Amino acid sequence: MSLDTVTLRRRLQQALGKEFTVGDLLGEGGFAAVFRVREQPLNRDVAVKVIDLGLTPSPSLAVRFVREARTVAQLEHPHIVPIYKVGGHKNEVLYIVMRCLDGPSLRQLLEKYGRLSVGDAGRIGRQVADALDYAHGFGVVHRDIKPDNILLDTSGHVLVTDFGIAKAAQEASGTSQLTTEGMVVGTPQYMSPEQATGDAVDARSDIYGLGVVLYQMLAGSPPFDGESAQSILMKQATATPVPIRQLRSDVPPALAAVIERLLAKDPAERFQTAEQVSRALVEALPAAAGERVRVRGSAVAIRSLVGVGVAGCLAFAAFVAGAVVVSWTLFSGPPRLDAVAPVPDSVATALRRRAALAPSDTVQLAFMPDGPQDSILLVVGQRRVVVAAPRRTRSYRRDSVTYTFFASWRGGPHFLFALLPATRGGRRDTVFTHLSLRGFWTLARRVNRLLPADPRVGFHIEGEIRQPGYRVKRRVESP
Repeated sequence: MSLDTVTLRRRLQQALGKEFTVGDLLGEGGFAAVFRVREQPLNRDVAVKVIDLGLTPSPSLAVRFVREARTVAQLEHPHIVPIYKVGGHKNEVLYIVMRCLDGPSLRQLLEKYGRLSVGDAGRIGRQVADALDYAHGFGVVHRDIKPDNILLDTSGHVLVTDFGIAKAAQEASGTSQLTTEGMVVGTPQYMSPEQATGDAVDARSDIYGLGVVLYQMLAGSPPFDGESAQSILMKQATATPVPIRQLRSDVPPALAAVIERLLAKDPAERFQTAEQVSRALVEALPAAAGERVRVRGSAVAIRSLVGVGVAGCLAFAAFVAGAVVVSWTLFSGPPRLDAVAPVPDSVATALRRRAALAPSDTVQLAFMPDGPQDSILLVVGQRRVVVAAPRRTRSYRRDSVTYTFFASWRGGPHFLFALLPATRGGRRDTVFTHLSLRGFWTLARRVNRLLPADPRVGFHIEGEIRQPGYRVKRRVESP
């Protein structure tokens, strides 16, 4: 019985209600499909994975799948696709609401280009390693690291998705074998030797999978393939891959050594943590420290402008002006949510549902940026200032907080926004760490009218937003 996406779309619309509009089908396979959905109150698109309970290969698979999704929803990291909501409807469908990414998957990039530059491969690998390190710290093992589960947003930031699906499928089947009831649990080309042989799996299995992905990004194909799953698994367990530098001479020897260690058959011989992998990649390839991927020179990254010349030089001023225009138009999306009083009742209701607004409070500003932190919501109310993130919500009395901005140049220019609440002894609460130029400018103008700027650290924009000019006061934070 094949997946009936028309019926699934109708059931999903019924499950989500009138505040959501189900749009295009983004992908399908097996017993699940992914739709683009418009969330009207928050003025954003989300991706919703919906599971047809009538097609699941095991009655308990869907339940375990959602349980894993709820666990992953607690993860809050710039390189993990955030999950906003998990729910179901009349024992017909289960759904997972996630951030919608308009960039390509790594699989699509590899299908288009065959292989990537050494720098892009390093940057992607390092960001995946950072995501895995964070998830492993919460005891979450991905178990299916592969190009399909590595996504890019339109700014060139890397995000990992589908944590826990392989585990849910395995537990639902009650077996550690590769296949059950006709469904593949995991992907043979990316499975670790211990997965292939049915042994216990831990975080080091993800490290092996990342090694396979790195190898494929550089060589154009994974180290092992074959005509059947069994033949591939046999190679994973016993065969030695062709050294990467025999296939790609421009791979630095230090990076080749990192990949060789990632692909060690014995987990004890690999890097023991993903954090070690991240450090090793940057040491072997300093370009891996960059945050934005630049595939074939496409518009996904600009480099840092460090050590600039003397202000007043006309050529430099023209260059900076051009860079600002490029940064604004190509690399800065408009905020996902930018609402100022008076806000529509539907927005206030949605904010209260997210525990971002108290029942007795009124909204003065609701802001959600575009980019890697578009799951974090800042709400300035008449009485409270609230930071609502997927994992937790932080709330402060409005009259007890000041704000500040900082500039960062790692992998390209971006801005940080922080609150300094008196209730925490002035300890900084960094709300956004990757604001684009447009996001910074928009938030700076909004928050300037609502909160006092902290005079001690960072910089802020002074003056009313209606004035034709403004002054920027920049201070360096003491270490």
